[in-house]
Amino acid sequence: MSSERTPLERVFEPNIIHNPRTWMGIWTPRGWRIHAKRWGRAEKLMRELQGDGRTTLFPGALCDPRTGEVPWSDDLHLADDPFTDGGIYPCDPRVESPLGTPRWSVSHSLLCYPHADHTLWTHEYVWDLARGDLQTHFRRHVALEAARTDGNNGRTVTVANGPLSTVIEGNECYDLPNSAVRGVWDNPQKLGRNYYTERVCCLLNMANGVYVRAPWSPVVQCYGLYATAPDDNIAEYFDPETTVCIDRDRLQRDLLIPCDLPRLGMIRYPLHEVPSAVYEGSICVPSALFGTITPQYVEQLAARRGVRFEPGRVGFAATNSFDGLRGADGYLPAFDLNGDGAIDGEDEALLRANIGRQVRYNLYLDGYFGGDWLSTSCCLEPEHRPGTPLIVDYEYGGGYTAGTREIRLVETPGPNQPVWVEYHYDAPAEAGETIRVHLYSEHEA
Repeated sequence: MSSERTPLERVFEPNIIHNPRTWMGIWTPRGWRIHAKRWGRAEKLMRELQGDGRTTLFPGALCDPRTGEVPWSDDLHLADDPFTDGGIYPCDPRVESPLGTPRWSVSHSLLCYPHADHTLWTHEYVWDLARGDLQTHFRRHVALEAARTDGNNGRTVTVANGPLSTVIEGNECYDLPNSAVRGVWDNPQKLGRNYYTERVCCLLNMANGVYVRAPWSPVVQCYGLYATAPDDNIAEYFDPETTVCIDRDRLQRDLLIPCDLPRLGMIRYPLHEVPSAVYEGSICVPSALFGTITPQYVEQLAARRGVRFEPGRVGFAATNSFDGLRGADGYLPAFDLNGDGAIDGEDEALLRANIGRQVRYNLYLDGYFGGDWLSTSCCLEPEHRPGTPLIVDYEYGGGYTAGTREIRLVETPGPNQPVWVEYHYDAPAEAGETIRVHLYSEHEA
């Protein structure tokens, strides 16, 4: 690589305009950060750093130890990159900490997470290509912490650890909430009302062919995204002012949307090719709205029985390799019908009880979300024109202030009441913990 190369200029656009096959686009709070995909060759380098329980900034960590220079630019894509789907994503640095646990989840690794939050898991760090510095934001999960609501009106809870995790997109950290807070309950079993979240089913217009903006945020979980047809008469099921569904039972009965068990709709749907000027060729779009639960689908679940979700060890991240097929046999959220992180007998029983049921395809299959957006797994509008109506079933939270560790509730059990909280916060690597950095030394073409 030439030492004359300057860091890539950041370009932001309001929507998908360029061909996604030749241009890389990441949605950020500033808009679409894009760059032309530059294909090349590189040698993988590894550096090891040591945590001390305090440090999150590692100056020069991304520099080649042989030359002292940053040896690549982040518009570089590698067809044989083992960490992404054939180089879909650029050669960003990859970080392991603790060793054996990748701190990145992109493409089909991220899609195997029960909460596929792109802003929480894709990068737990940002970097500076001019100086070669690495700034970590390692996410730490608190499965259960006892706390109390405030003594005024009971609408907030302050937790012990912080800062609460914020949004990282396009190599920038934004002081915005995401799905880091999962819930606040009045019992340690996490049963009953989650005072932090609200679930909503609404009718929204897509921002382009694959993304829809969430009117209430931060998004905590997505349950379903469903395509519509002109003969659905969808307007009669939703309040014209709020866009919120006015009768879920009727929506389920008439339009076959599985509100009771959304992952029933996550069966593979048929596709057909249509021409696209944006993609400069043909693109596949869904060719049907409805599918049927078959015994063969139950057999696919049964083959995965006993598999549990393991952070950093699902999809292609499980093997740090990509061959187009590997990673498909492990944990898949579509078969975890009750969403408890395991594919087990309860999920199989739920699926067997619905054999023969017709459902509208859930296009959140292989989808993901961010702080204020949701994504389908396929393109519904081949030219990425905005406005396609989409039925959206998702959960949002009351939000939080990362630095003060204050969490806002959508409903309260009352002032000064005991509650139990599940959340993620940013923490440095533990003292003595090794941080392994994977980076690339680019070869001239």
